[in-house]
Amino acid sequence: MDQELVQYLDGRFQTLDQRFNTIDQRFDRIEQRLDAHDQRFNTIDQRFDRIEQQLDAHDQRFESMDQRLPSFDQRFDQVNERIDDRFEEVKRHTGVLVEGLRHDIQLVAEGLAMHIQVQHAQEREYFDRKFEDTHALIRTSYDHLQQQQDQLRQNDDELRQRVDRLERKGQA
Repeated sequence: MDQELVQYLDGRFQTLDQRFNTIDQRFDRIEQRLDAHDQRFNTIDQRFDRIEQQLDAHDQRFESMDQRLPSFDQRFDQVNERIDDRFEEVKRHTGVLVEGLRHDIQLVAEGLAMHIQVQHAQEREYFDRKFEDTHALIRTSYDHLQQQQDQLRQNDDELRQRVDRLERKGQA
């Protein structure tokens, strides 16, 4: 294989490796962002667990107070409703964030796919042109070698004819 072609292909492959490394780094950053969101969700879950534990403790206290003070029951139901509303609000907000992330990831994936397709088409076109150029060079070289071979055969035939004439003169 031609050394220049090998060097060229090595350069192209290095460029592609660098591009893929850049894409990998972008995916790593996205993963880090997703991990950060996971940590935030875990923190929210822990807070909800603590709130839930606190609510359970309050429920027990409320049951004992329920017998003595029915009015407390109404007040705590209102508090529970507010907490549930806040929980639903946080849940909706979290859903919106997740959908936004899904959309962002989909856009990144579509952009990457589009980039890969365009790059593939460009590289395919480039290599097709290079193939045609190489094919033309080989064809030209082949034709030149064929002409040289024909000329050598013709020279060989002429030389044999001379040798035959000389041998005939020498025998005569």
